[in-house]
Amino acid sequence: MEAAAPPPPLPLLPDSNPGVRCFLDGRFRSAADLATAADVEAEIRGRCAELEALVSDLSVCIYEAAAAYSSCREAAGLALRGVRDGLGALKASISTGVGEEVEVGTEKMQFEQLPALASEVARVEMVREYAETALKLDSLVGDVEDAVSFSVTRKLKSVGDNSEKTHHVVIGYLRNIEDILASVTMTRPQWACLLSAVDHRVDRSLAILRPQAIVDHRALLSSLGWPPSLAGSKFSSIDSGKQAEIVNPLFSMTGDLKSKYSESFLSLCHLQELQKRRKARQLKGHNVGNQLRQPLWILRDFVDSMDEILQPLVDKAKLIGYSCREEWISGMVIALSSYLAKEIFPKQIELLQESSSSDAGCTPYQARVSWLSLVDLMISFDKRTQDLISGTGLLLTVKDDDNWQRISVLSVFCDRPDWLEVWAEIEKQETLDKLKSAMESEKNWSTRNEGTMLEYGSDDYKSPVISAAVQQSLSLLIDRARPIPSIALRAEFIRMSASPIISEFLGYLLRRCQEAEGLTALADDNALLKVSQSINAARYFESTLTEWCEDVFYLEMENLSVNGEGGCIFQLEINHLKEFRVEWVSKITTVILRAFDSRSRDYLKNKRQWQEKSEGPAVSRAFIESLDYMQGQLSKLEGGLNALDFVTVWRSVASGVDQLLFSSILTGGTKISNGGVERLQGDLSVLFAVFSAWCLRPEGFFPRLSEGLRLLKLDDQQVRDGVFTDKNWLREHGIRHLTAADTEKVIKNGVYEA
Repeated sequence: MEAAAPPPPLPLLPDSNPGVRCFLDGRFRSAADLATAADVEAEIRGRCAELEALVSDLSVCIYEAAAAYSSCREAAGLALRGVRDGLGALKASISTGVGEEVEVGTEKMQFEQLPALASEVARVEMVREYAETALKLDSLVGDVEDAVSFSVTRKLKSVGDNSEKTHHVVIGYLRNIEDILASVTMTRPQWACLLSAVDHRVDRSLAILRPQAIVDHRALLSSLGWPPSLAGSKFSSIDSGKQAEIVNPLFSMTGDLKSKYSESFLSLCHLQELQKRRKARQLKGHNVGNQLRQPLWILRDFVDSMDEILQPLVDKAKLIGYSCREEWISGMVIALSSYLAKEIFPKQIELLQESSSSDAGCTPYQARVSWLSLVDLMISFDKRTQDLISGTGLLLTVKDDDNWQRISVLSVFCDRPDWLEVWAEIEKQETLDKLKSAMESEKNWSTRNEGTMLEYGSDDYKSPVISAAVQQSLSLLIDRARPIPSIALRAEFIRMSASPIISEFLGYLLRRCQEAEGLTALADDNALLKVSQSINAARYFESTLTEWCEDVFYLEMENLSVNGEGGCIFQLEINHLKEFRVEWVSKITTVILRAFDSRSRDYLKNKRQWQEKSEGPAVSRAFIESLDYMQGQLSKLEGGLNALDFVTVWRSVASGVDQLLFSSILTGGTKISNGGVERLQGDLSVLFAVFSAWCLRPEGFFPRLSEGLRLLKLDDQQVRDGVFTDKNWLREHGIRHLTAADTEKVIKNGVYEA
């Protein structure tokens, strides 16, 4: 019996496909694996069936694309044939009309047909352009869909393929599509249906491509060992208790690995740049502001690598307006802010609410301290974040509230204004509690604050120490609002916390003045001093707030509705302080004038003295005593009241004395002889001497008395003609503050001698 024929020899390994050889090596590692040959065969047949189905689907797509192309080509061919026939007819009609036999009517008809033919040519040209554009877009979109489908299928079938190159190819197609769509948007906006159809198909492909690119990049990062483990010997040394040196894997990349990582990151950047272009085109004409800006899609730890490795790749992708360092910080801040908003602040609110009950585990004070400690940590964190950004000399790429909120954990208050209100209330209460004992100490009112110099004078505000204490506390409170990443919320915080403190301080000033007025009607020196101290404090605070309002920090808030009518955020408080000052300066002036009137009553009632000729000095003793009292009161006020408000006081007193003496003596029906004129001149010289301590020309602050005395010195010839009511006559004799009626009364009261 003959032996069976030997089986055909297996092909040599070099003749086999490397992929097949790799596949077989993975399945048949030992002789025992030959038992699974049937399973391997079934797996291979399944894969072949799937590939055949994919080929079938691709064939259908190609057939549909070819059919669409054929249909469009036939439509374009028909249109072009129509154009050719029209041009031929036009040529024939023109050629037959050449010659002397052409009739005028025929020539006119030919010219009338030219606009219609030109319009038809333009329409056909637009149809041709539309067909070509549609075919080109359909081809590019088909390439994108095929590449995306092939990439997904290959991802399911095998591991370790070079997907970065596939992504770059697809992105190239997408860029060409976007260039065409941008051109169509500019030149043919009426093709909106074509744009919408293409955008719809591209969106479907991007919905697959973008997540796949992100997943691939994350897988690459994981294979590099990024991020490092938070536990284990690689991160820390438990035995030594010291932090071990952390090696950034991005710095250790070399060769093909570094090239692969760069390609992957560039793919993401190109995709985001493309997405930004598409959104800008689709939203063109709409006021979108900063809404087109989105965070970079991939963020990890180690900020050093952001500047040295990732930023050049972002710049290479022409992704304008992005800083990897800012994006890294923003991702970290957003994560922390979300944790604070979900986990920490709700517990803090619950703690504040429970602290008011009798069985609470902590007091309200402890709950407030816990809240303020948390805010302190947040402010400190934001300062370190700002230092991290500015550490390399870089500035924020976009300086607005939205961008600032991305890098500040205090942005939690932007989403929860009710938490901001709680914070402002706690800060206000803490500040008032600290100031309460200081405002009740009389020593803080009697001791002057040094160093509050006027801008244009040598005297200070003479304000009490308490005013500087309140100003410093207010300044510290406002500094707490500076890190809030929203102008509107900063203004709201100041309105809820700082403004009530100013109002409380003003109320305390008012109560002190009312107490002094109620006890002695301001006739006592101590009462005047007490009121002067309150006026000085109000003047100092008003000046401080006015100076603050000129700072950029407050100027940003001027146009907000938080302060009602616009202007400085402290404008309402400044107005209230000014009204307080004016009111009590007026009351001091009134007290001095009433006392002067009371002491001058006998002097003003003695009408005979103005008709007698004095043998001694032409000065009235009673008037001198009244002036001595007034001078003493003004001198005391000069030492206790700030310079600006003291000027207001003595000028108001001078105006009041001028009006009182003028109405009582010169226009009161009293006849004044030449001897009375001498006496009046002597009294007025003493009056002017009293006020010469505060001005160079005191007579200028007594215009009625000065001009009345000038009228009484006129001789009989100058007033005989009765023209003293004429404006020119008054101007000629230097009368500018008296009316014609007052002038007539003064002259009629004078006893003139010929």
